[in-house]
Amino acid sequence: MKKIIVMLLAVVLIASLAACSQPKPLADTTHELWVAHGQFKLADGTENGWNNKESSLYEKSALTAISLNDVKEISEELYNTLSKKSVKYLYKIDLIFGTNDAGWPTNFLKDGVLYKANGSYAFKIAQCNSDVDGDTKVYSEEQWISDPKTANVEALTPKTVFYPVWQEEADQYGFSWASNPVVIGGAGLYTVVVAQYTNASAAGQPGFGVGVVLKEAKEGIAYEEVKTFVPGDHTYGIVGSFEASGWADGKDVAMTADGTNKWVGEVELKANDELKVRADGKWDNSWGTADGANLKVDADGTYVVTIEFSGETGTVTVTAK
Repeated sequence: MKKIIVMLLAVVLIASLAACSQPKPLADTTHELWVAHGQFKLADGTENGWNNKESSLYEKSALTAISLNDVKEISEELYNTLSKKSVKYLYKIDLIFGTNDAGWPTNFLKDGVLYKANGSYAFKIAQCNSDVDGDTKVYSEEQWISDPKTANVEALTPKTVFYPVWQEEADQYGFSWASNPVVIGGAGLYTVVVAQYTNASAAGQPGFGVGVVLKEAKEGIAYEEVKTFVPGDHTYGIVGSFEASGWADGKDVAMTADGTNKWVGEVELKANDELKVRADGKWDNSWGTADGANLKVDADGTYVVTIEFSGETGTVTVTAK
């Protein structure tokens, strides 16, 4: 009987030692959730969204903390790459890109060629915490990955994901820190792996790495090569949060040609109204600030909106009348 008890204790001890030897997930203790944002689909087919989504969708969009050893089962190549990094936190999530129409385009660069992808190929990751508002749990994004000051990201799998170079001002293609990362491996189910490094993040010094690994190819929306933009081949309109537009399709305020490469329009705006100029009533080509954000006014009034082109580059100005 004593022998049996000794043997059982030995088995339990060995099992306990084996369990203890397993690497623990590299979980972030400073944030409640790491969450995937974008108009792709979750692995179960749920349509995802950007911020301001319900808490239930936040929780469905949450990443799972994993160990470095777990990456081996996802991709040996990605594991070898991450093994050379000093990783502090490590997460993953399975997402479906490119199979649903987000209703807007996003660009990426591949082998020196500019392409346009459907918005369902774009994504960002946010580190979130929550608060309670009455009976409702409300999540907020404490840190966007990437962020211009604190979350510079490098692509760990550059054949499947495009990250614009960290820069304050847009480059010749219009890319800056504010541009979306884009999945460029085609439509499919992917495992997204996100690592935060121990080193501080700064310009020229990535503090995060993202790898995107294809699990299953799917039928989806094809990429399109971006052709040379000829300003004179298009019409232009002003769209925004102001009353005459409300960001609605078909509600662009028409602009009139003023010379060869210049178009002008007039709109009534309220303080804090936002706007952009777009071509042909579509989001394929749109212009705002130099880094692509919406333009905004501080006071009520009548405003003259002008877009002027130098080659393919359009510059928008908004002037009180």
